[in-house]
Amino acid sequence: MAVIHKALDECSAEHPVFYEDEVDIHLNPKIGADWQLRGQQKRVVTPGQNEKYYLAGALHSGTGKVSYVGGNSKSSALFIALLKHLKATYRRAKTITLIVDNYIIHKSRETQRWLKANPKFRVIYQPVYSPWVNHVDGYGRHFMTR
Repeated sequence: MAVIHKALDECSAEHPVFYEDEVDIHLNPKIGADWQLRGQQKRVVTPGQNEKYYLAGALHSGTGKVSYVGGNSKSSALFIALLKHLKATYRRAKTITLIVDNYIIHKSRETQRWLKANPKFRVIYQPVYSPWVNHVDGYGRHFMTR
């Protein structure tokens, strides 16, 4: 926690700090209570497979600006696409720090290779079972209720 607090205290235009997380967006119709005429049942057409789209987003701890990318799978490629987007958006920054959870895509070999080739990035892993540390964690609920 001390590392996270130190990074947040040092947040500036040259050293932005982001909270990062991913969200699954379910594309199928949500089944639930609905009004019907007595004795009739509403037909809801679904493709039979739970189709999803995924977003990876980063909340700037200083400005509140959200940067995000989308993809068809929640993978290291999606996370790296977000890192590339942040690199292009904040190209004048000397360092870019991300506070992430312990999900496997943040620690994969592919991600570690990319981070090694891009030393501008610093990744801080939040403590296990501590979702309240990551302020972007709740943003995904917005998509679930729509």
